[in-house]
Amino acid sequence: MGLRRVRLRGKRVVTCPETGQPAAVELDAWHAALTAMVGRRDLRLRECSRWGEHHDCGQACLKQIEAAPEACLVRTILTKWYRGKSCVCCGRPLDEVTWSLHKPCLMSPELRIVELASLQPETIPWILETHQPVCWNCNVAETHTL
Repeated sequence: MGLRRVRLRGKRVVTCPETGQPAAVELDAWHAALTAMVGRRDLRLRECSRWGEHHDCGQACLKQIEAAPEACLVRTILTKWYRGKSCVCCGRPLDEVTWSLHKPCLMSPELRIVELASLQPETIPWILETHQPVCWNCNVAETHTL
């Protein structure tokens, strides 16, 4: 798939070439769109979770986005992780995630339910190794229990 059809918006998780650790990045969609109008889309970052430390990096992580633009989107990573899993509380299959209405959650090793919106995107790879899937219904039931 060429870069013409790449979804430019959305947080992505890439491996920082400098540290080898996950970093959350966001593309400069305006810059990409404007450069595409003159015949060549140029990707650059608008935001990176490491920029507090290394704002002037060479943005070598863009090669990962160019190679697999959809695969590094946070939503894609989470959708793939939930596919084939069941809620740890009720056993309900989580194959089809409805991101606009009822987002699934996670259960921490300490048995606390964690909503995805509360996570820093760059921590997602580690969190998915230690947490279990929870469906929306069990999240609602747990948060409304006295």
